[in-house]
Amino acid sequence: MNGDQYSYDTLVQLFERTPSVSLAPEDRWVIFSDLHLGNGGRNDDFKANAGLFTTVLRDYYLAGRSGLILNGDIEELQRFSIESIKRHWDEVYRLFAEFDRAGALYRLVGNHDLLLAWDPATAHLVREALRFRYQDDEIFIFHGHQTKKAYAKPNLWIYLTLRYLANPLRIQNVSVSQDSTKQFRTEQRVYRFASKQKLLTIIGHTHRPLFESMSKLDTIKFRVEHLCRAYVEASAAGKEQIEASILEYRSELERLSRRKNSSATISSLYNADLVVPCMFNSGAVVGKHGITCLELGDGDITLVHWFDRGRSQKYLSHDNYQARQLADTNYYRVEIKRDSLDYIFTRINLLSGVGMRRRHRRVRHSHRADRG
Repeated sequence: MNGDQYSYDTLVQLFERTPSVSLAPEDRWVIFSDLHLGNGGRNDDFKANAGLFTTVLRDYYLAGRSGLILNGDIEELQRFSIESIKRHWDEVYRLFAEFDRAGALYRLVGNHDLLLAWDPATAHLVREALRFRYQDDEIFIFHGHQTKKAYAKPNLWIYLTLRYLANPLRIQNVSVSQDSTKQFRTEQRVYRFASKQKLLTIIGHTHRPLFESMSKLDTIKFRVEHLCRAYVEASAAGKEQIEASILEYRSELERLSRRKNSSATISSLYNADLVVPCMFNSGAVVGKHGITCLELGDGDITLVHWFDRGRSQKYLSHDNYQARQLADTNYYRVEIKRDSLDYIFTRINLLSGVGMRRRHRRVRHSHRADRG
């Protein structure tokens, strides 16, 4: 069996054995992945964004009564022991516990914290995946390492190499997130599964934020094309605003093109004639310029970037994005893109070739039942 077929079959089986949980339009959840919590030392990737993440989690999401979904690679267990991680990041675990006490926490397993699922003492704390039933459609959330057979169980050789050789020598862990070819292959496999099964899938693993199956490069190009079409019928003031927006986007595209081997410059269209908006990625908490996440709430899905003004000024001067300060902190929230779940599912079903008339008939029947 080749890798693509193995991946597809594995994801189908994962979906089928994952229990379904109801998601109402008014429910609110935030999805973070890839924290890679370490022991606080020099090899701890989480440390750089620890203050930002902790403050955002406590003062925005917990205070706002949002639920929390941790989508894999929360602990870096290939390098550090769980005891040393919990000892150093006690405040982070206290916040996790507050979400849990409110019945608003789901923990999914990734390849870097897979040991939790294999240890009888901790296996009950994590899930393989999460499956939301949203009206007549499905949202399927999993880390993403399941697309490759090598990640199906803890790898003793990798564990020993990282823990006892790479750590003392300060050797960086070269993972999928740092290999653009592996990133793209993972995304291709998830996209193939999701579009064929007509699901909205949310992954992590590659550390690359994706919205509606599109990378940042794709999204900017689509936005520029949309602005060019709107320009024709715009007023004089509207034309001036559109010109300014296009100049901003052109500058951003030029910056991306100068970043060699950047995952942001890789197309995510997967050679498809019609891109099915079925795949999303929450990005990572260990980003160089901040953290990204996905929010579900009010019937929408939103890709969000949080950053520290002391480390990044980019979105403060960008007219195409509105940065909002979190209280009196140096931390800012930017909505990169937001869309309606109903609209996304309509496009998934239409572009995947499902019979929409039959689906609408089910919806109409449910409305009649509600009327009594």
